[in-house]
Amino acid sequence: MYQGANPTALQSQKWITESLIKLMSVKPYHQITIMDICKQADLSRQTFYNVFDKKEDILRFSLQNNCEKQLSLLMHQEETSFQEIVSALAGVLEENKELLSMMIDNNLEGIILDIIAKAITLVTDSFVKNEKKKELLPYSKTMVGGALAHLIVYWFRQEEPISIEQLTDLIIEFLNGKLLEL
Repeated sequence: MYQGANPTALQSQKWITESLIKLMSVKPYHQITIMDICKQADLSRQTFYNVFDKKEDILRFSLQNNCEKQLSLLMHQEETSFQEIVSALAGVLEENKELLSMMIDNNLEGIILDIIAKAITLVTDSFVKNEKKKELLPYSKTMVGGALAHLIVYWFRQEEPISIEQLTDLIIEFLNGKLLEL
C-alpha cells in the first residue's frame, strides 16, 4: 500500500476509498471487484495497484487514517488519560459508523481488530511507567486491543445499542478497574 506524500497518489487513494464505501452500501463486499471500484472511482486498475495491493487495504487505509488523526493529538502530550484515549476512540466510531457497520455486516471484523490493536499500540507506551512491567506490555496491548475491538463489534451488532456516551463510560470503568470488582 502506498504511504508516500505524492498528492496525486493520495487523491487516488481517497477516491478509491470513497468508491468502495459507496459500493458497499449497495452490494456485499465479496461481490465487489477491483474493476468495480476503479470504474466507480474513474481510475485505471494500474492506478489502483499503484496505491493499494488488495481490496482489504482500502478499508485498512480508511480506518487507520481516521484512528491516526484522532490519536495524533494525544501522541504529542506528555501524559494521556484513559478518558482522552476513549474519547478519541469514540470519535473514530462516530466518524466511521457507517463504514464499521458495513464491515461487520460483511464479516470483516478482522480488519477492525487489527486497526484497533494498532491504535492501542500507538498510545499504551505512555501508560507503563514501571520498567519491570515493560516486558508484559505486548500482552497488555493484545488484551486491551482485543477486548475493545470485540466490544465495538458487539455494540454494532445490537439492534438497540447503548449510546456512545454509555459505551465510553463503560470502557473507562473497565480500564480503571471499576467495572469488574471481585
